[in-house]
Amino acid sequence: MSVRDMKGDPGIWERLSWADMSSSEQELWTDLGWTEAMWDRNAAPESTNTEWRFLSSKQKSAAAGLGFTEDIWNNFEDQ
Repeated sequence: MSVRDMKGDPGIWERLSWADMSSSEQELWTDLGWTEAMWDRNAAPESTNTEWRFLSSKQKSAAAGLGFTEDIWNNFEDQ
């Protein structure tokens, strides 16, 4: 498995543990500042509170690779 299609539902990521993700998915989340320990404790990095326009190009690329668009990113409420 490479990167799953979230089909516009970013909540899919919240239902997964770090171990459930492919290495490609883990790498993209790492680019957004996550570690396995943070993920499994739901201790979000600063990027999750950053508007799309203020993300670095690497972070935007990682977010897009995970299926986020600017609109989804800016309007998603982490559970």
